[in-house]
Amino acid sequence: MEPGSVTAFAVVNDTDGKVTMVLDANLMEHERVNFHPLVNSMTTGVSREDLVAFLRATGHDPLILRLPEPPAELPDNA
Repeated sequence: MEPGSVTAFAVVNDTDGKVTMVLDANLMEHERVNFHPLVNSMTTGVSREDLVAFLRATGHDPLILRLPEPPAELPDNA
């Protein structure tokens, strides 16, 4: 995986089980979700059910939490 890449699929590399996978409940309301396949130059779409099945297959039962909504506008000093 390239430095700076961010993807739900990266948990496959966590063979020691040190990572807790947290998914936003807002994301999981969508039938299909998109992630980078370990590189930022492409995108892979999967069903939310397949994503959860993948995570569980890697030993990462995801926590699905309703995360706070980001502000509508960022402050001027952000």
